[in-house]
Amino acid sequence: MIYLIRMKKLKITSSGIQLSTLHLVFWIMLVLPPFLFRYNAPENRFSDYSLYRFLLNNALLAIIFYLNAFYIYPKIFKRKGLALYIVIILILVVAAWFCSQYIDLHLFPSKRKWGRPIFSNIISYIFILGTSCSYRIIMDHIKNQKNNKEKETENLKTELSFLRSQVSPHFMFNVLNNLVSLARKKSDKMEPALLQLSSLLRYMLYEGNHGKINLSQEINYLQGYIDLQKLRFGDDVKISFEVEGNPDNFKLEPMLLIPFVENAFKHGMGTLVNPTINIDLKILGNTLNFVVDNDIQPIGESKDESSGIGLANTQRRLDLLYKNHYNLKITNDHERYIIKLILEMHD
Repeated sequence: MIYLIRMKKLKITSSGIQLSTLHLVFWIMLVLPPFLFRYNAPENRFSDYSLYRFLLNNALLAIIFYLNAFYIYPKIFKRKGLALYIVIILILVVAAWFCSQYIDLHLFPSKRKWGRPIFSNIISYIFILGTSCSYRIIMDHIKNQKNNKEKETENLKTELSFLRSQVSPHFMFNVLNNLVSLARKKSDKMEPALLQLSSLLRYMLYEGNHGKINLSQEINYLQGYIDLQKLRFGDDVKISFEVEGNPDNFKLEPMLLIPFVENAFKHGMGTLVNPTINIDLKILGNTLNFVVDNDIQPIGESKDESSGIGLANTQRRLDLLYKNHYNLKITNDHERYIIKLILEMHD
């Protein structure tokens, strides 16, 4: 958490530096050309008074720019309307013009006496006001886009957290049903089953909330769940779990594969005689191929109300986390239920 806060502060600082640099470049481009033009012609170089007049008049432009961008436009135009905004802008322009005249005629008067057209200043003010309004509109648009993106991200995180929170109760519901079955039989397998459940719960608590984990951890979790089911069903079910490739270099969302295996045990047992469940997991570079193939109960056998929650949940999580990076195909021919998942690892 501290790391994320520091990264966020660093990102904000970096953004602020970029924005400050942009402002600096803008004013340099506005102020520098007259200097370059005059110093190319020695006879036109700035006198001390003309230099002060030039700098102070540009400072007036900067005041108009920032006053309009950060107060008048957002506070007056956005909230009070166009009419009051125009009135205040006219007052600002007139005040700036009188300040400019006072600088030119009284603070740093020129030795040469010539009339200064009023429109030369007005055009500069109109230009800087237009630039200021454009800047504010662009910044507001960027801010709104950023806020909308952050809001969308937070909504997705909230939904993902909710989906994750559904996985554990759904899983526990199925596992406890298995333990109830062992308890009724007063089976000696009850103790190892509880130990196996403890191991699974440890994974759910300490790994289930992580963003990404190694595939090898998820495989160990799947194997633990399968072992727990074997304690319950024994030789009544034929289970095959094959893994090919190196899982240590592949990362994925925790508890993403277990609902497919749960589904096979929950709906592939029932009244079936010697059912089979085949689970194949292959890693080819950055691609995961996961297949769960199981017998299914005859049509018409009852299903509990929680039926399908795990698969629907997982499909939604895949959409949120791996959009355009996965392919899920589910086949049901009323004899076998086959799930094929192709998942690409991505940042």
